[in-house]
Amino acid sequence: MKISLLTSQNAQNSGEQLLVQQATLNQELVIVFKDIEDAQRQRLVALSQQYYVNFTESGTTLTGIFDGPALSQFIEALADQPAFDDLRKIQSDHAITWQAGRYTYDLTHSGLVYAILNTTPDSFYDGGQYFNMDDVMAHVSAMIAQGADIIEVGGQSTRPGYTEISSEDEIARIMPFIKAIQKTFPDIAIAVDTYKPDVMRAVIDAGVDIINDINGFTDDPTKLTLMHDSKVGMVSMLNRRLMDEPISYANIIETFHDQINAFKQADIDLKRVSLDPGVGFSTVGNLNNDLGLIHGIKQLNQFHLPVMAAVSNKSYLQKLLGLAKDDRVTMTLITEALLYTDGNRIIRVHNVEETAQMRQLLDQIAGSYLA
Repeated sequence: MKISLLTSQNAQNSGEQLLVQQATLNQELVIVFKDIEDAQRQRLVALSQQYYVNFTESGTTLTGIFDGPALSQFIEALADQPAFDDLRKIQSDHAITWQAGRYTYDLTHSGLVYAILNTTPDSFYDGGQYFNMDDVMAHVSAMIAQGADIIEVGGQSTRPGYTEISSEDEIARIMPFIKAIQKTFPDIAIAVDTYKPDVMRAVIDAGVDIINDINGFTDDPTKLTLMHDSKVGMVSMLNRRLMDEPISYANIIETFHDQINAFKQADIDLKRVSLDPGVGFSTVGNLNNDLGLIHGIKQLNQFHLPVMAAVSNKSYLQKLLGLAKDDRVTMTLITEALLYTDGNRIIRVHNVEETAQMRQLLDQIAGSYLA
C-alpha cells in the first residue's frame, strides 16, 4: 500500500485542484491510498465510516478527506501498519504551530484563550476598571483560574476615535502590571497590544512573549528589525482604517501576502506569526463588512498560519441586535464558536470562563465518534 497527499502541485485535473482548495479552506487533507489489497480496503472503509471520513474508491485506490481528529484516529488504529509512518509524517508536516516567546503552541486540534487586560481609561468595553494594582492582579488571577492561556496587557485604546498617548506614557502605564504578572504568575504567557516601536522595544526587553500590532508590523521598518532581533510571537492585524474602502477578500488576501512577504524579507520565522483580520477596524463602520469578514474567514486558512478571532463584545452586536456592551456575551460566544470551527484557534476575549467552556465543548465534539 502506498500513501500520498493530494496537493495543488500533484493534482491531475481541475476537479482535483478544486477538491484540494476546498479541503485547505476547511483545514482538511486529501489523502490517497494506492495499491491496497482487499483486506486493507475493508479495514480502510470500516475506519472511514467510523470516523466520518468522506471517501471514494477506484480500483485499488481509496481517496479520503480527513480533518485533524479523524487523521489522529486513523493513525492510532493502524499503528501496526508500517506504511502508516507516511500518515504520521503528513500529520506532522501539516500541524499548525505558533512559536511565541517562551512557548510553542500546537493549534492543530485545539485553541488558546487569549484574555484581554485593558489598563486604559477609554477602552470601549472595560475602560477605567483596571488601574489599581490590587484590582488588576485579582482580575488576572481570576482569568488564569478560569482558563486563560495568555494575558494581553493593553495601555493604548484603539477604539474608533481614540486619543493617542505618548510611548513614554504607555510604557509607564503597562510596565508595572507586566512586572507584577511576571513575578506572581511566572508561567503565564504575556502579550502586549501596541503599535508603537518604542513600546515594543521596552516590552521585548522586559521579556513578554507576544506583541499584537493593529498595523501588522509593516508600517515602520523599525518594527521589522525589532521582530527579527527577538523571539516574540506576532499577531499581525489587517487594519482597514489604513485601506481604501470598499474592500474585498481578494484585497485582504493580498494585504496579508504583502505582510508575510515583508516578514520573509526581514528573515522573521513565519512560525512566530498569527493573523487577525481586524473585525471592527475600518473608517466607515460598515456592519456588512464586519459580518462579511466573519463569513469568509476560512479564506485565511490558505496561509496555514494561526488566525485570531477578535470579536469579543464588539459594536457589530449593537449595530445588528441593539445589544448594550454588557449584554453581548451570548452573541459573542456564538460568533466565536463559528469562527473557532472555521479554523480560528486564538480567541481574544473579555469573558474567559465562558470561552474556556466553549473551547472544551467544541474540542470534545470534534473528537467524538459513535462507539
